[in-house]
Amino acid sequence: RTSAPPWVARGGTVLALSVMLSPLFAAARMRESLIRGVSYGPVPLKSAAGASSLPQDDWFCNEAAPQWSSGGRADLRVMRSLGANFVRLYGNNPENDHTNFLDEAHALGISVAPGLSDWPFFQQNQSCKESTDYNCFTQVLPLYLRNLQTGFITPEGRYHPALKYMAIINEPDLKMPHDATSGGSEGPKRMVRTIISAFDAMLEAEKTAGIKGPLINITATFSYAVCTACDTFKTSPGLGQIAALDDGMRNPNKYGYEPKNDITSAYLARFTHSFNTANPATDLESQFLNEYEKAFPSMPVFIGEYHNVISNQTEDLELIMTIAEARPLFLGISFFEFQVAY
Repeated sequence: RTSAPPWVARGGTVLALSVMLSPLFAAARMRESLIRGVSYGPVPLKSAAGASSLPQDDWFCNEAAPQWSSGGRADLRVMRSLGANFVRLYGNNPENDHTNFLDEAHALGISVAPGLSDWPFFQQNQSCKESTDYNCFTQVLPLYLRNLQTGFITPEGRYHPALKYMAIINEPDLKMPHDATSGGSEGPKRMVRTIISAFDAMLEAEKTAGIKGPLINITATFSYAVCTACDTFKTSPGLGQIAALDDGMRNPNKYGYEPKNDITSAYLARFTHSFNTANPATDLESQFLNEYEKAFPSMPVFIGEYHNVISNQTEDLELIMTIAEARPLFLGISFFEFQVAY
């Protein structure tokens, strides 16, 4: 166990992962590109009632700097001290400027993976779930364009160098619609239409903003549910959803969507698959990775939330990182999560 850096004691935070990750994420043997991530949504309250009173859940804006910045609790520096090179984010208010968070992460050597919030999908008035039959283009376009204008692109018109991935949506198979994996055949089609239309909107926003230079990778993070409603992989966790999305990216008309941009080419050039799981490392090769590599031999994948709470954490994390080291398509994990969610 390494001693805690001084800013941990000053901030008074309890990190669920400090002992577990430090020796693993600092391991020199791991390939440089391997994702050694931390999922970050540090709600500073211990009750559901308190959390419900928060005005928003965007934790990479300036208002949350007392938690993440080196001038406050220094959460980003804590992550880096543990060897992390990646932070996955959740809430995202496009009206907030995110430049300072991205600047500090970049200075520390941490890549950033934000995501669209649930707002355009089912929370706002006239959401795509309620008003446009899971076609999310018109809802996502202005929000992502605003993200680009509030820190995601530099004054030179390039993506901020800290940005690594952008998640279209987290666990769409559990909410777009809620029975996408277990209901009728229309469920997976609606789920896929949600993602491909939002992806199209993001491409349109990039075009409108006139982004120059390299573009970031895009992902959509599925749960580890078995999709019995999907056409393929009906008994394999996560794979049915990924296969449905792959089909939709290649054949959008089949899913009731007419794209405005060449989403197929963008998908093949820029997409990385991802999923969340609470299963131990011993499950993942036989349940997921072996079949994934056969079905998607050129498409990388990472785990967006990883934490099996009943395992020996040091042993389990060492094993999952060893598996990632040995499999070029498996890019690594983001540990869930930075602090206890009460």
